[in-house]
Amino acid sequence: MNEPCPRCGEPLAGTGGDWWRCSSDACPYELPEQAYRLYCELSAMIDHDPDTFFKVVSAYCAELRAREPAWTQ
Repeated sequence: MNEPCPRCGEPLAGTGGDWWRCSSDACPYELPEQAYRLYCELSAMIDHDPDTFFKVVSAYCAELRAREPAWTQ
């Protein structure tokens, strides 16, 4: 796993804990390990199998929408 920062393109670096942080001092971007793994998985998928990528992302979106309270729909 070695994906660039989605905000600025600089390398992401593990903090030694459960977080990944942009290596640029000018960029505050960080994300937890689980989100970083998903980011890497989806980044690889869009490069190698775009159709599957969009199916997976659509399924994630549908799942999240289903969890929204009724008054937001």
